[in-house]
Amino acid sequence: MTEPSKVIHVRNVGIEISENDLLQLFQPFGVITKLVMLRAKNQALLQMQDVPAAMNALQFYTNVQPTIRGRNVYVQFSSHQELTTMDQNPQARGDEPNRILLVTIHHMLYPITVDVLHQVFSPYGFVEKIVTFQKSAGFQALIQYQLRQSGVSARTSLQGRNIYDGCCQLDIQFSNLDELQVNYNNDRSRDFTNPNLPSEQKGRSSQTGYGDVGVAYPQVCTLKPW
Repeated sequence: MTEPSKVIHVRNVGIEISENDLLQLFQPFGVITKLVMLRAKNQALLQMQDVPAAMNALQFYTNVQPTIRGRNVYVQFSSHQELTTMDQNPQARGDEPNRILLVTIHHMLYPITVDVLHQVFSPYGFVEKIVTFQKSAGFQALIQYQLRQSGVSARTSLQGRNIYDGCCQLDIQFSNLDELQVNYNNDRSRDFTNPNLPSEQKGRSSQTGYGDVGVAYPQVCTLKPW
């Protein structure tokens, strides 16, 4: 049996499966620090922040068959204890307009949930889906609008602005993704077109270190178009 590792080996990763699909599969269990796609072998290597996070993921998927875009994928501990590949961000393409935005939040002094993001971005158009996750760059979110023009308007109006007064600054890029896959409706991901998705089992929050009990947060700033 392979020794527990923070690196997870994923098999049967078809060409239709993207990096973001894998991020969405594992982000409920903790911070993902590195991801390597082995396209020639239909495999991937994914590194969690620590061994307990990887163990939680594999324990969960021992009882629940992980499926991406209708394809069963198979997970196990990797023989590698650490990935040396540079952590890259394949989800942003810069300035080519798209209905999906990649949002990085800097100076995050308060927790940011799907509901907060929806409140900020919904004035610019119908938000279909939101997915949040943690990467080396910090807390990030993918926000999918129904229309491309909504994404353009939101980026133009919100780039560089703060969600809360003096903190939680928005850094917005257009994503290279065409469609987000959302598996659960909860504080970390939401499909506003499909309210019947499960909320998943209660577990580790992707926002490690932020507790909601007994803490009062300021109101979200009113971010109107300039």
